[in-house]
Amino acid sequence: MNRPALPVAKRPIDRVTAVIVNYNSGPWLLRCVRALRGNSAALPAVEVIDNDSEDGSSERVADLPGLRVRRAPRNLGFARGVNTAARSVQTEFLLVINPDCLLVPEALLALIADLDAHPRAGLVSGRVFDMSGNEQRGSRRRLPTRRRLLEELLPWRRRAGVDLTHLPAPDGPDEVEAVSGACMLLRRRAFLEVGGLDKHYPMHFEDLDLMARLSAAGWTIRLLPDVVVSHAGGVSSRSRPVRVMWNKHRGLWRYLNQHPELPWPWWSRALWWLTIHAHAAVMIPVTLWRRR
Repeated sequence: MNRPALPVAKRPIDRVTAVIVNYNSGPWLLRCVRALRGNSAALPAVEVIDNDSEDGSSERVADLPGLRVRRAPRNLGFARGVNTAARSVQTEFLLVINPDCLLVPEALLALIADLDAHPRAGLVSGRVFDMSGNEQRGSRRRLPTRRRLLEELLPWRRRAGVDLTHLPAPDGPDEVEAVSGACMLLRRRAFLEVGGLDKHYPMHFEDLDLMARLSAAGWTIRLLPDVVVSHAGGVSSRSRPVRVMWNKHRGLWRYLNQHPELPWPWWSRALWWLTIHAHAAVMIPVTLWRRR
């Protein structure tokens, strides 16, 4: 008697779609995909949203198996790119990863296992290091508030600020307020439930806004300190440093308005607006000098 064939168990890697928003990342996009593949043929599905790149970076990966390149007619921005991919895929998890990030399969499997073990976790990541092995600012952090931003400027209060990378890493996996947006494994259901990324952020802070909204909706954010992500940083923005710097300040202003510490009287709001925009103006010549 012939027994009916049992369904083939889905591999953990098959439950993930890697979403990479690419803009003139040069050879890094190919490095990112190769790192995800490792030495095996097991490759998560990859959606590359190419924001009208002109350097041929997306063409380098176009013929790789399990990968789809979707070319936008213009630069949609990071948030729109991720949202476009998230709406079109059907996998349980989304790995939102920058093209200049390197994550090996073993690390990805550890992130998947952590989400499986914690059903109310909406997002998990590891610690992010630069290419010299230094933990990057923002790898471990708290959600920004006006008080915490001010404390960042005071040496005797810095431990109460936003960035936590000057503190010892946790002994093991833990719930946190925020992680780096350079590499995030998301539960797709949670991501769609809160409306995805806010497309009105010009650049930066959309990841923190997402984490704040996930937490408000009852989802948790988790950090696996033993998972290492390598991140070159700023590869796609080197050709336009002033615009990126200005948009960071605009993103901060939007975030503070979207998630305000109350009370926030009009005079304090006006002072913060003036301070943020004045700092951006001062940073223009500094940014141009650093580019030399």
